[in-house]
Amino acid sequence: MHRSPALRTGALVLAGALACAGCSATSTIPSPPAAVGDGFPGTCLPSEVRWPSDFLESLPGESEATGGTIVGLRLEWVDSDFAWRLRSADTRLDMFGERVDDPSFGTESLVDVRTLEVIATGETELTEAEQQMNGSSAYSVAQLSGETYPSPLIVEMARVMKDGSPVWQLTMCDTATNELTVTTLN
Repeated sequence: MHRSPALRTGALVLAGALACAGCSATSTIPSPPAAVGDGFPGTCLPSEVRWPSDFLESLPGESEATGGTIVGLRLEWVDSDFAWRLRSADTRLDMFGERVDDPSFGTESLVDVRTLEVIATGETELTEAEQQMNGSSAYSVAQLSGETYPSPLIVEMARVMKDGSPVWQLTMCDTATNELTVTTLN
């Protein structure tokens, strides 16, 4: 059976459109610095900042920055300004809009520290610890961390494996001295 070139072209265009049905316009996210605090301009405290203990509870339901449960955040110096890098679990959809079971699928976003508006967002692969949703939420851990204005400030919350179980590793910054301390909470 002979098909016309126009028919083949139309089929390719339709296939491309269907494959990208779940695509969204996103900006490229720069790689994170090698270590927490790398590149900070002499301070870990932006002039205005939304503190994690204040926004972690409401953000997943109110922002396109997260796909679902927050599994990590980090304060970074990006393009001469501070930004929060958020990592969250997300739902992968196939080309028909059906949910695909993939616990390693996540969203990573950079958001403005003042407004929490999305600067850039994209897909990411979650670590083993980030895939396990048992234990305390990011919000609960932020509340238990001792974070309080003006110091200390949470500058990173990361899910890591410890003795075979996922835990939260928090990096706190003393805003007066810029000294970083690391603690682990369940």
